[in-house]
Amino acid sequence: MMKRYILPLALLGVAVFLFATMPSSAQLRVGQKMPEMTFKDLNGKEVKIGGKQDKVYLVDFWATWCGPCRAAIPYLEELHTKYKDRGLVVVGIALDSGTVDEVRAFVEQHKITYTIVVPPNESEVMRRARVKAFPTMYIVDKKGVIRYAEEGFAPEVMEDILRVIGQAMIE
Repeated sequence: MMKRYILPLALLGVAVFLFATMPSSAQLRVGQKMPEMTFKDLNGKEVKIGGKQDKVYLVDFWATWCGPCRAAIPYLEELHTKYKDRGLVVVGIALDSGTVDEVRAFVEQHKITYTIVVPPNESEVMRRARVKAFPTMYIVDKKGVIRYAEEGFAPEVMEDILRVIGQAMIE
């Protein structure tokens, strides 16, 4: 009688093991194409990420209540100011942050001048961009390929970010 259950249990164990050891889809990876998404910024201007572009994009998925997201703002602002005329577009995609008016008030209070969007379909954006933590940052080259992917933020990563942006802008 016990022999009848051994094979199904063994197969179930193998299936559980294989599922548990599959690569995580928690984040898009370097070398993958960034999903093409189109948004409207706080001023109503269309913003497209992914696909072939003539610029390099630093895309920051963030939330107004997130401490590391707030810590990243001055660094992103500096990148925007320094490289906007050299082919870098910094886009902050505000998720789980309230209404457009609430995000606009936050942007004004923190003097953010780089592009900010508040997508109407947050859960779809999070699914497509595989955002599981805030902030999640991607650097996307002119071909739409992800060159840098990072969850979380610490000032120490800025050296890597600058290096990747520099390489992507000259290609």
